Amino acid sequence: MAERAGVHRTTIYRRWPIKRSLVLGALLDYAADQLPIPDTADLRHDLHLLGQAIDSDLRRPQAHALMHTLVADRPGSSELSDVRTQLWADRLRQARAIPQRAIQRGELPADTDPAAVIDMLVGPIYLRRFIQGRPMTATEIDELATRVVAAFTPRLPG
Repeated sequence: MAERAGVHRTTIYRRWPIKRSLVLGALLDYAADQLPIPDTADLRHDLHLLGQAIDSDLRRPQAHALMHTLVADRPGSSELSDVRTQLWADRLRQARAIPQRAIQRGELPADTDPAAVIDMLVGPIYLRRFIQGRPMTATEIDELATRVVAAFTPRLPG
């Protein structure tokens, strides 16, 4: 790694004294680069774009292998579970901006839990990919985004 970065090995060890922190840093940088958080001023469209980005990312062999490894590792069973926990927390922190902006625009009620919105979108994508073994289509992701918005949007009486 030091050779590829063009630095001495001690530079790597100084910045990341343990392997876990190096792996975590690399994964967090990777995740931030691969999943841009859309901001189109339309909740449904932003959720659709985020769902598409996640699905597209999971189509790449290295991303699929990484996520498969993280999903397959049992919570609390290894150092990898700490990496997974931090990676998911970081991704959720970034993605929560979508429903938070929608709350500010009045598209969602003020008491909406932003994490629940993201979980409802992301869960089916990962379920389909890692449990059922197939990706969602663009149409299915669009319908999913519509259902998520409907689930959190209050219905008018009558």
